Amino acid sequence: MSEENQSSQPSPRRRPPRRPVRPVFWVLAQVGSRVRVKAPAALRPGPAAPPPETIRIPTRHGALRALVHRPAGAGRATPVVVHLHGGGFVNRYPEQDSHIAGHLVTELGVTVVLPDYDTAPRVRYPVAEEEVFDVVRWVQQADGWDGARLLLSGVSAGAKLAVNACQHLRDTGGPGALGVGLFVPVLDVTRTDRTSVIPRPAIGPFVQRFVGWSYFPEVARQREPLASPCRDPHLARAMPPTVILTGEQDTLAPEGAELARTLRAGGVHVVHREYPGVDHDFMATARVDTARAALAELAAFFAARLDAATG
Repeated sequence: MSEENQSSQPSPRRRPPRRPVRPVFWVLAQVGSRVRVKAPAALRPGPAAPPPETIRIPTRHGALRALVHRPAGAGRATPVVVHLHGGGFVNRYPEQDSHIAGHLVTELGVTVVLPDYDTAPRVRYPVAEEEVFDVVRWVQQADGWDGARLLLSGVSAGAKLAVNACQHLRDTGGPGALGVGLFVPVLDVTRTDRTSVIPRPAIGPFVQRFVGWSYFPEVARQREPLASPCRDPHLARAMPPTVILTGEQDTLAPEGAELARTLRAGGVHVVHREYPGVDHDFMATARVDTARAALAELAAFFAARLDAATG
């Protein structure tokens, strides 16, 4: 084969390196990907709420299942929220946030889409980030709701993915979201040294190392702005008005506070609430009072963004 022909051949796709052998982490990843956790019964949608519809959304990595929660009797002109569940990039169960979807549907009359994005150990970074962007683009253009009135929200890993969607929209020049709601966001996946005021926080060093091993095993890529949005020097340009909801005892709370400062310095309208006496998982535990307060904060923020868009 001539040198010219050799140079014209497509280069083979780089095979990602294998994860380091960590038997405990491997078992946890297998178990964690199958965990099914629901919010306390007091927070779940009541029996009168319409059951969610299941749809398939095309992405570059294949079609994804998604749950669609709609208001009863809703037409095609409702605003739409894409909500992204948490789970450390390992747990794959969007139903865990049905209480958030149900609250937004009831209080705002919006349609809520819960994508079932891929997680570790089956995939690794940046598969979920790319899937979520494709979902958001599809939602903006699909029938069944008003894609021009798009809102984004997410919990923990899902909050990072919501930020990633905003980064993608900025970089591709598409229309952005009207607002973003971030519960306990993770914004720097390079860190494994976060601490808390309590001795056994939900996201301790062991969990931090596990998440890195399972979904971000290529350490050199953990510093990419898509992996760790706090390292994006132009993040404020990507973000619409944002509400950040964190817990005082959460090891990730300082990152939420830092994000609020960064966005405000960049001219973004930000609401930041840190709820006292609660850890990272306050939206899915028996602290129903705090979860209700956070849901009310999110709904009020989104209502204001929708009013501003139509005013």
